[in-house]
Amino acid sequence: MRSIGFKVAMAALLTFTLLAAGWHFLIRRVDPTAAPAAVTKGPSISGGGITLASDTIALPDATAVLPEGPAGELVTRNCTACHSVEMITTQPHLAPEKWQATVEKMRAVYKAPIAPGDDLALVAALVSFQQPARTAAK
Repeated sequence: MRSIGFKVAMAALLTFTLLAAGWHFLIRRVDPTAAPAAVTKGPSISGGGITLASDTIALPDATAVLPEGPAGELVTRNCTACHSVEMITTQPHLAPEKWQATVEKMRAVYKAPIAPGDDLALVAALVSFQQPARTAAK
């Protein structure tokens, strides 16, 4: 019977072999010298044997907008620092209780600066952006 140390060593060797094979396959498929098409070189500065260059990236225009008024302003103030309008407006249709849980999670886990007094209005705004017939029951 083999010792546990031998089994661990064999598992580590197998894992390393699989990772090495995967890495080899990956680097053969990717051309490391190819630059992304949307990147253009900007100004640069050199000193001490190091050159720093600025790059610009052409991003698509934002086409989604939140409705004007208090609901749109509230969501803009509390959500768009981290989330794009597209992300906010394409979320699964949720019941108010699920949106409330999401707001609480954003505040507790991600430290979003959402005032607890804004919860009811924020949840109502998020629900109002959905089509009522598609709102989830749970």
